[in-house]
Amino acid sequence: MLKSGVYKKGDVELLDIIKDAAASCDGEAGVIYYYMGIARSSSKFSNEEVKAVIIEAYKEYADLALSSICDDLTRKYGLVSCFIYHLEGTFAPGEPMVLIQICSRHRKEGLAALEEAIERYKKEPTIWKKEVYISGAQKWIEEE
Repeated sequence: MLKSGVYKKGDVELLDIIKDAAASCDGEAGVIYYYMGIARSSSKFSNEEVKAVIIEAYKEYADLALSSICDDLTRKYGLVSCFIYHLEGTFAPGEPMVLIQICSRHRKEGLAALEEAIERYKKEPTIWKKEVYISGAQKWIEEE
C-alpha cells in the first residue's frame, strides 16, 4: 500500500487507491471509510467564483505530519490502518485533492477516527491552499 503523504497531481490516482483498499485491510476490518476532498467552485473566504485551487506543500514535513496523524489515530482508535493522501498542484472545481482511508474493525471507532483525521489534516501538515478566482484575483487560505 502506498504510504501516507503528499504526492504531485498525476503521480498517483486517488480512485485507484480506493480500488485496492480491501486488500490493504487484510480481512481484519469490518468497515472501510473514505473521505475525498475535492476542489469546489464556491469559496468560504470570498464571494467570487473559484476558477482553480493551488495546493503547495513542504513535502518532507507534510509527509511526517500525515504519517504521525495516521499513527496516532491507529493507536487511539485501534484501527486496522489509516492512510492520508494529499495531492499538490492546480485543481479545477470537481477534481479530487485529498483522500483519507480508515480501515476499522467496527463502525463507531472508524467514524470517530475519520472525523479527527479530517480536522487534523487541515491544520497540522505544512500544506498551503490558494484560491484563484474567475476575476484573476488570488487568495491564500487559512483553514479555521
